[in-house]
Amino acid sequence: MKLIRDPVHGYIELDDKLVSVVSDPYFQRLRYITQTGLAYLVYPGMTHSRFEHSLGAMFLASEFLRYIRRNSEVDFISEDYISLVSAVALLHDVGHMPFSHTYENALETYSKIYGKVEGYSGRKTHVELGIKLIEEEMSSALEKAFGNTFSDPVGFIKRVLRESPRNKEERLAALVISNFIDADRGDYLLRDSYHAGVEYGIYDVERLKRFLVFVDGKLAVFKKAKPIVEHFLLARMYMYQNVYFHSVVGMYNAILAQGMAKLFASGKLEPIPDVKDFLNYVDFRVLNLLKDQEPFGEGVIYRRGWKRVKVDLNEDCANQIREKVEDLTKASEGLIILHEFRDVPYKERENEAFYVYDGELHELSKVSQIARSISDIKKAVIVYHSSYESSVSPIVKEVVECLRTKA
Repeated sequence: MKLIRDPVHGYIELDDKLVSVVSDPYFQRLRYITQTGLAYLVYPGMTHSRFEHSLGAMFLASEFLRYIRRNSEVDFISEDYISLVSAVALLHDVGHMPFSHTYENALETYSKIYGKVEGYSGRKTHVELGIKLIEEEMSSALEKAFGNTFSDPVGFIKRVLRESPRNKEERLAALVISNFIDADRGDYLLRDSYHAGVEYGIYDVERLKRFLVFVDGKLAVFKKAKPIVEHFLLARMYMYQNVYFHSVVGMYNAILAQGMAKLFASGKLEPIPDVKDFLNYVDFRVLNLLKDQEPFGEGVIYRRGWKRVKVDLNEDCANQIREKVEDLTKASEGLIILHEFRDVPYKERENEAFYVYDGELHELSKVSQIARSISDIKKAVIVYHSSYESSVSPIVKEVVECLRTKA
């Protein structure tokens, strides 16, 4: 067993099986992938990586499962099961590319201009790339670590990551790692708040984990913990509104996405690399290439040469000017950009909800006015190189008039 000192959770324990996962070069690569893209250009402390977030998600997954075992009538949550699910949590982001989701934005940008990218799966691209890594480069090590206890540990990991469970064991693992209230979100809210120096994402994780229960294939909390779940959802909403969707954070991530799309087009960077080249796909490689990809490098590395329209667009006004800005984006070769933000903190669909348990299961929205009132977060910002100010002026006037009439 190894101990890792973590600023968010304190001591994180790793058993020998998990040490072998963490020691794998493909997992170590995550040290060089920033968790929140270029958020550090606004919040200087947000230079933390996918590596430490993955350790934190693993820690919370194991903690959640131990309390679920105590609170639930289930017989399969052994220490070996907890170790395997912890490995899934460790690997849930192993496929992330440089600057995390901003890379996926760059793939989307490239696809719109140059055509489809083989292997691009939207916001799930990192999941599919991670599964490919696990299949082609990590499967033998995972079989060695878990094969004596489980008949198909790699298949278990793949199905959980794809959220396509075949049985109750895989279903619980998927709910603990990817749900409205889960170990992934549970860690990044606390961790990102810590590194940003804000309190928007702080919630009572100690109380939350003690009241989790697994009933009839559903993940729930006991009724007395409902306020903590509401606090969690509000924390997520506030972090998106104030940190992740900060207009200047979005501005620089938009510039970076355009710059990376240019690198793809020039052949300097393969959009989706061969698995054997994955270890070379880290943040500092992209920054090094961007130095010669002006004016994007100047904006990303030195915060120079670019501006934004200092008005956040609502959805209606973004819809009104989207086509015009997209035409300008093509004409300027990426020097005028409409960057759009969207997140859904909580939205119930068929077989997709979080539950409150008081002897019976209740969908959260049925018992929580706060859950019912939380809506999608949508806004947009116009970003442009300073040399294109005159081209943007007519759009600015239209935006101001739109916001005035729709206020």
